[in-house]
Amino acid sequence: MTNKTPKVLSVCTSDSNGGAARAAYRIHQSIKKLDTECKMLVKNKSSMDSDVIDLHNYVPKNLIYKAFDWIRNKIKNKYQHYQWRCYPNREDVFMSDLRGTDINGVLRKLNYDILHLHWINQRFIPLKKLPMDKPIVWTLHDSWPFCGVCHYFADCNRYESECGDCPLLHSSKKKDLSYKVWKTKMQTYKQLDLHIVAPSQWLGLCAKHSSLFGQFPVSVIPNCIDTDVFYPQNNNKISPRWDAIEKIKAEKKIVLYGAMNALKDKRKGFKNLLAALQMIDKIGANNNIQLVVFGSDKTGLNLNTKIPIEYVGYLTNTDEIVSLYSLSDVMVVPSLDENLSCAIMESLSCQTPVVAFNIGGNSDMIDHQINGYLAKEHDDSDLARGILWCLANNEGNHLGIAGRKKVIEKFSPEVVGKQYLDLYTEAYEEFKSKKKHR
Repeated sequence: MTNKTPKVLSVCTSDSNGGAARAAYRIHQSIKKLDTECKMLVKNKSSMDSDVIDLHNYVPKNLIYKAFDWIRNKIKNKYQHYQWRCYPNREDVFMSDLRGTDINGVLRKLNYDILHLHWINQRFIPLKKLPMDKPIVWTLHDSWPFCGVCHYFADCNRYESECGDCPLLHSSKKKDLSYKVWKTKMQTYKQLDLHIVAPSQWLGLCAKHSSLFGQFPVSVIPNCIDTDVFYPQNNNKISPRWDAIEKIKAEKKIVLYGAMNALKDKRKGFKNLLAALQMIDKIGANNNIQLVVFGSDKTGLNLNTKIPIEYVGYLTNTDEIVSLYSLSDVMVVPSLDENLSCAIMESLSCQTPVVAFNIGGNSDMIDHQINGYLAKEHDDSDLARGILWCLANNEGNHLGIAGRKKVIEKFSPEVVGKQYLDLYTEAYEEFKSKKKHR
């Protein structure tokens, strides 16, 4: 007798805005392709997918509720703002407390067997509203679920014991806001049936060593990508938007860099890329290079490099993104923190080699000098060497071909979806067994 395939409800703040949202939606689609009954609940819906449920459809529309909700949120926000004001010197990085939206009992109203959490911040799902009567699979897109308030813990290892005295808050108090959030998470998680998924080997080890998730099973299942969408385009399929870049490519090598808030977010490493370009300047190897930047408009900063830079702004059209990857000779992802980068996976799938620091999950995708170059951590000179090495050692685009081959073998929807389906079935059967013997 075969086990029943459980119904799955995936939950993410958005279905398209940001790397975590795109990864979550791709995983949802990969599961759906395996004839699994699955829905996705989001706070901010952009797609036209009928299987994506908009939370706002479950929020009462009457004026009494709206007034009450407005007052309630006002009080909560004032209290939380007061807490954050206690740390005026905190680092200018993204951090989250435990504020959530009134989800109006939607997790009790929907029919599912497995709750699959993804990125639930920006005041979406309150942890205390998570069901205790369902198995929960939680895919980590950053470290917030097993830390206090931070999404990227940098050099801090307090998450392994308990948070507090937080270096990002510049706090000297043991029981600061990071400790309070960590403590609430600890108390909440004890009541849940959790199965943790890390997309990269690195984040999986971090989760296993954490005080919050060390007691739960941790699996490593990568994110996936549709290789029929992200594929190497030949010249007659390149989006006409890039006609000017195609003309540049006839004379220069295209080096691509891009991310959400590509120039403003320090973690994305634009300063490191700039330092690498300045080193390329110094050795006189800049004559045939053109840098193209997406995810930002032109900056007014003095970049101090002779390498020309083309800013193409924020891209939302998938065909245009795929065309830009395909046009490029090398993609540079100089991030200082990375789980399993969508940009790296997308670029490799489009047969464009990638240069990145050997941090986080980058080595899960980039095989050094086989499909790209892994530079030494935070070593800008090695980043420069990697860019030049890929441009000089890619005859017949063998680096790009190797990259796409790896993506198809390791990160295709069929491969990843099957791993998730196996995990769902195992978690569901274990939960039923526990429930039966209580």
